[in-house]
Amino acid sequence: MDAELDSKALAALPPKARPYKTAIGQGLYLLTTPTGSKLWRFKFYFERREKTLAVGVFPTVTLAQAIKARDDARAAIKAGINPSATRKAERAEHTTLRPRAKAFRLVMTLENSLTIETPHQILSLTPKQTAAVRAFLLAVESEGTRHATD
Repeated sequence: MDAELDSKALAALPPKARPYKTAIGQGLYLLTTPTGSKLWRFKFYFERREKTLAVGVFPTVTLAQAIKARDDARAAIKAGINPSATRKAERAEHTTLRPRAKAFRLVMTLENSLTIETPHQILSLTPKQTAAVRAFLLAVESEGTRHATD
C-alpha cells in the first residue's frame, strides 16, 4: 500500500468518465465510479477462479476496516473457505430467519415528529411535514367514515 494513501487522499479521488480502481494492496482496491461512489472490493482466486468480494462503501467502511476485512477473507481462503459463498449463505439464512416485514410502520416520537419505517430505510419527517401527513390522514379517515355510513 502506498504511504500516501490515507482517508483524505481516497476521499479526494475524483470521478472519471469510466470506473477506475485504486490499488491498496493484496487484492484490495477502491473502485471509483463515474457517479462518484467509492466502493471497496477484494479480488481473490478460489479454486482457480477469479472472484470479487464487495467489502463496503467508502467512507462508511474505513480504510482500516477494509484492510481488516481483506485480511479476514485471506485467512478464510487459506483455510479453504470461499468468503463469497460464506457471505451468500449468511444472507440467505438471515432472510429466512427474519420475520416478514410489513410494508411500513408509522412511529410518533415524544417530540410529535413522525417517523416512517420501511424494511429498508427509516424516514424522519420535519414538524411541518408531520403536520401535513397528519392532516392528510385525518382527512382520509373522516372521508372513509363518511362513505361507510352512506
